[in-house]
Amino acid sequence: MAQTEVAPAATRTFGLSTLVNAITSTGDLQLAYSAFRITLGMNIFFHGAMRLITGLDAWATMEAALFTKQPILPMWSVSLFLHVLPFVEVVLGTLTFLGLYTRWALIAGGVMMLILVFGNDVRQDWNTVGNNMHYVLYYAGLIAALKYNAFALDTRRQSR
Repeated sequence: MAQTEVAPAATRTFGLSTLVNAITSTGDLQLAYSAFRITLGMNIFFHGAMRLITGLDAWATMEAALFTKQPILPMWSVSLFLHVLPFVEVVLGTLTFLGLYTRWALIAGGVMMLILVFGNDVRQDWNTVGNNMHYVLYYAGLIAALKYNAFALDTRRQSR
């Protein structure tokens, strides 16, 4: 019986040398963008995830109490928003972290921040608005520099 030689299937290894090669072959701006995008995604993910893990209702009740003296927003809308927000943060954080549908995730994150700034404007919490504005800058910067997006599932999808 004749033996036939079968070539091994092409396998991709994901070891330390592969990571080092990927990093050394990527430009500094792409590395910086990726580090910032991944870190922001993780941060937003944990904003939502920890609220879900530690008790959504308790957190939403505590936050809603901050809105009782504002004259504009009906409390049912505040409560609804606070119960939806952590799920939005988990989804947007995950997409941003992975670099999947990055442009849309960043735009949605910017809209989320617009809504948060509006809510904090209504209750005149200028310190929180100032903090929120940092996140607005983060999202705006990432959208503006999207051409540097690397280490993202989007770039893998586009190469196919």
